[in-house]
Amino acid sequence: MSTDASTTQWTKQKIVARIRELEQVGEDLSYNRIATERQGLLSAANYHFGSWREAVEKAGIDYDKDVRRIPKWTEERILDTIRQAYKKGVDLSWTNISKHPEFSGMAYAAIRDSRFGGWDDALRAAGIEPSDVRRYESWNKDKIIRRIKKRARKGQDLNSKAMQQEDCKLFNAALKRYDGWDKALQAAGLEPDQIYKRQRWSKERIKKKIKALDRKRADLAAPAMRRDHSALYSAACKYFGSWTAARRACGIRRNFRKRKRNK
Repeated sequence: MSTDASTTQWTKQKIVARIRELEQVGEDLSYNRIATERQGLLSAANYHFGSWREAVEKAGIDYDKDVRRIPKWTEERILDTIRQAYKKGVDLSWTNISKHPEFSGMAYAAIRDSRFGGWDDALRAAGIEPSDVRRYESWNKDKIIRRIKKRARKGQDLNSKAMQQEDCKLFNAALKRYDGWDKALQAAGLEPDQIYKRQRWSKERIKKKIKALDRKRADLAAPAMRRDHSALYSAACKYFGSWTAARRACGIRRNFRKRKRNK
């Protein structure tokens, strides 16, 4: 089992040192292998350096010569890779994918006559409409900052692990536009060190936050809480057994399932 847990407190120096250790013992440093066996190290490298390739090269290793593995791109593997990229929120437009360090090899294999003959045809075969890809969400710095601030207002987690799981499109856009998640947070007026300190929940803290939301007349129905205050909702379910039980512990007993009548 990998010792590179995602909870490790990584720094650039530790990442570089770890990559060199792995290289010295002859471990496969290809992206796919690291993603499978050392997700913590990969996430940290993406966070601190912007990409796995950049981290490897900072360690003094020639990525193209010594690391990159040229896979045999079968039609099935191409389609699986396209679908995985789509789930990650990768911009699948040809302009981006043909230059992408992780997916360009796959893209050029896909357009060969012996495979799909064109990128649009490959997308359709993967169940993705090319027109949807061309309408890919356009990110600029202002939009990224607005989205980060919106998550902060809602009390949603902003650490890199949560972002990759919950809003990878925003996370990837920030890495690209700001050359790092820390810089994006700082541009939004947030202190990264405070973000990364794990929020310690207790029953009293949960009740305090629920009561504060109630005073603000926030929607305390479970669907709204899951959407707008996911961290608080999860903690309440963990400590009280259910969201309803947590509300009742705060003395809030209104029937949130009952629809409000329009006046």
